[in-house]
Amino acid sequence: MSAQKQIKQTIAEAIKKADSSYFFEDYSKQAMAVMRAIEASGFVVVPKDLPDDLAKQVADNMRTGRIKPEDHVKSVLTLALELLKKR
Repeated sequence: MSAQKQIKQTIAEAIKKADSSYFFEDYSKQAMAVMRAIEASGFVVVPKDLPDDLAKQVADNMRTGRIKPEDHVKSVLTLALELLKKR
């Protein structure tokens, strides 16, 4: 299953489990259930455009030196996600 289909299914199941009422839906409860389900399934929600100060923080803290390109990319993405979580 593609990541896009997996996240869609995760969200749908979380909403269904969170609130079974037909007339007085609790959208906040549904939203929190979706956020928990997304994180539990190994995904995160991040802003589409990273703030400039975050880019600077990543640049200041990223690994340098001889490193394989794929390790560098993984390191930068991991660092950016960790810094976003702290906000």
